[in-house]
Amino acid sequence: MATLSNVFWDPEGHLHTNALHWEGFPRLLWESLQTFHYTEPPQYDAVEHLEEGIHRAHVRMTIPQHPFRSQWQPIEISMIGYRIVDTIEAAALEAIYAFCSQHLEEVIGQPIDLGESEWDLRVIPESHRLEGSPEEVLRGMRRFTSVQYHYHSLLRREIGHLIKAARNLHGEAARHITQVDQLRVVVIEKDGIIATQNETIHHREDQINESDHIITQRDTVIEFLQAQIHDLILAVDDAQAHIEELQQPPIPPVASAVPEAEEEDPEEIEGVSELDSEHGDPVISPHHSSSGSQSSVGNFDDF
Repeated sequence: MATLSNVFWDPEGHLHTNALHWEGFPRLLWESLQTFHYTEPPQYDAVEHLEEGIHRAHVRMTIPQHPFRSQWQPIEISMIGYRIVDTIEAAALEAIYAFCSQHLEEVIGQPIDLGESEWDLRVIPESHRLEGSPEEVLRGMRRFTSVQYHYHSLLRREIGHLIKAARNLHGEAARHITQVDQLRVVVIEKDGIIATQNETIHHREDQINESDHIITQRDTVIEFLQAQIHDLILAVDDAQAHIEELQQPPIPPVASAVPEAEEEDPEEIEGVSELDSEHGDPVISPHHSSSGSQSSVGNFDDF
């Protein structure tokens, strides 16, 4: 019974299909499952993404529960590949191996039987030597050969893409290494500049410390001079007070009352006494003045 292929994308970007729209392992798997009375083909859930700049595909597929053989449990396969198509092929081939390993007795003599060894096109297993006309056997083997060739073509194409991506990554890595070398040179130059600036800073710090020492010494000298100036100001204040004290007029002493006669010059009195004693009666003048002289002249006239 032919089954139509279905392909659709869900909102999360996953591809859902039974992969029956091309000649490959999914179709061979489904035709083999039909011989064991399966009614629904396996479904494939595939999604692509970029991993470190390389395309990667993740495919999950399930061979459903057998419709009336309860001991034939579902078979789930998860496969990682390069693209969706080749990863679906690899998942279908893996499902064929898993189905054969779980149902060894049932697949004997069937085209799906792989025996104990890997599927090698150069060696045809005995189980693949089907009874029937040589044309049918040849047609079946040619079909398996075409499928295997198609699968290997997909792998070869994706390996070529992988090699190209690896070369691109190598070129990108080489450019990054060149940039790193250039940055290393720049960093070395910056380190030299920083070292020079650090030496300048240390020199400036030494100058600052020396200036601080000089400032401290000068502060000490200034404090000493300020103390001397303070002492001089006190001395000047004392001298100014003394000068003001000296500039004040002296207070005259108080004299006692003495008779005027006692204040006459004893020498004048003595001289007059001598004249008077020689020339007549003495005339006592209380003052040494012109009246005394006139009296003396009068006395000479009388003489």
